[in-house]
Amino acid sequence: MSATQNMREDVIRIVNTYIDAVSRNDASNLPLHPDVVFEGPLGRYEGIEAFVQGLADFVPVLNAIKVLHLTADHDTCAAVLEIDTIFGLIPFLEYFNLKDGKIASIRAYYDPRPVLEGLEKRAAS
Repeated sequence: MSATQNMREDVIRIVNTYIDAVSRNDASNLPLHPDVVFEGPLGRYEGIEAFVQGLADFVPVLNAIKVLHLTADHDTCAAVLEIDTIFGLIPFLEYFNLKDGKIASIRAYYDPRPVLEGLEKRAAS
């Protein structure tokens, strides 16, 4: 097995660990770099503490995460996901950059309208 193949497998393993930890709301097992940056349609979090708070806000609406596809190259990975929430299924893509074997940045791409509409309905009731 080549060094490149080993690196890809390591990156995918780290991203799978992250997805598993998020789905279980297990902040202690998140493989995050101390200076992690998360950016998505509904916000930006800088540092582990801010990320963990964002996760705590997200978990109450999360039912499950289904991994449809992972692809890695060097120290990056793209994850095509299906997020099952209390507001319905949301197609989701996350792009990861790793540094020193930890996730240094995450960029999430998804349509936030189901979440925003669901939160608005909950607030109105």
